[in-house]
Amino acid sequence: MSILDKAISHFEAKGIRQIEVEEWGIVIHCSPFTMNEKRKLLRVAKDDDLEFLVRALIMKAKDKAGDALFDLADKVSLMNKVDPDVITRIVTEITASSSVEEMEVN
Repeated sequence: MSILDKAISHFEAKGIRQIEVEEWGIVIHCSPFTMNEKRKLLRVAKDDDLEFLVRALIMKAKDKAGDALFDLADKVSLMNKVDPDVITRIVTEITASSSVEEMEVN
């Protein structure tokens, strides 16, 4: 097995994480960020931490079937009508394997 094969296997083994959001009565399913997803996220939310949080939630929050829970049309509502502490907690858990600081460096 090549080094690349080992690296790919390691990433695939991380699997889908589940985040319980008691306030909303749901469980969010999310996969780890790929380098391409990190690049896209950082490109659109480079100098705005709140934009980063909302875009990360939109990008990574899925239901059990793997369907997106939010889309870009939800961004304004997420930014203005949803508890920011809940969003921050969810995104902190989503990015737990890759800290926000780590993502900003990459």
